[in-house]
Amino acid sequence: MLFIRKVFLVAAWMLVLFAMLQPFSRLEPLKAPESLEEWQIPTRLSALSDADQKKLLLRLAYPRVDIPKQPLPDFNAITDVNAKKQAFFAYLRPYVRQENERLLLLREQLLDIAEKKQKNVRLSIEEYAFLYSLYDEFRLDVAETNPATLEDLLLRVDVIPESLVLMQAANESAWGTSRFAVEGYNFFGQWCFREGCGMVPLNRPEDQFHEVARFESPALAIRSYFYNLNTFHTYEPLRQIRAELRAENRPLHAEHIAHGLIAYSERGSEYIAEITAMIRFNRRLLEDG
Repeated sequence: MLFIRKVFLVAAWMLVLFAMLQPFSRLEPLKAPESLEEWQIPTRLSALSDADQKKLLLRLAYPRVDIPKQPLPDFNAITDVNAKKQAFFAYLRPYVRQENERLLLLREQLLDIAEKKQKNVRLSIEEYAFLYSLYDEFRLDVAETNPATLEDLLLRVDVIPESLVLMQAANESAWGTSRFAVEGYNFFGQWCFREGCGMVPLNRPEDQFHEVARFESPALAIRSYFYNLNTFHTYEPLRQIRAELRAENRPLHAEHIAHGLIAYSERGSEYIAEITAMIRFNRRLLEDG
């Protein structure tokens, strides 16, 4: 009996220790530098020593998340509506979370650098390299960093609510059944403008030359969507709404941020009303994940 009591005590202390260490383990997740796309690799990487290159790539890397490569399910074959929606969310959600996790890690480092600059603390070469790599990745032409340019960068390096991403994907791809989703993992109706870069829409007017982009994987499609919303001038309203919510310490609710998508569709405010209605209608299924 005494032995069993000791075993229980040891187990209890191990659980307590695990609970204490768990928050800290989240602060330093394993990183996977090889997960970066070519356009995310710093252009001036070779100017750094090998050691500094490794440090920089670790700063920029995605958290190590093993997402199994799976073909797009045949969502048309799922007759139960709720089951179809849940399968669609389950398929895309890991990729959305991976993007948001990286953005949060980048943002934490940026906030630390911004605080140092505010206190006139000298930045290291590694920190400057990280900073200018993000200026490049998020399409900001900056010659000399200052509080204003850091603020501009923080406007772009931030998360997009998961429910907003999933609802736009559902809307634009007809719940993963559109030709563009099936043939090219394009869940967001993203265009490209180089001949052969994607799929030609069947109803494209003769005087237009755009194609609907084709992606090699759902991860690349999600990554491109995040890049568009966080960098292109078209979506400045979305980034401004997000920043205002941050400044007021309010949650980044998808319905609020969706109002920044006024230019995403030619339907304008009607499109926003449709997306926000979809978020409200599917809230329970979205929260189940």
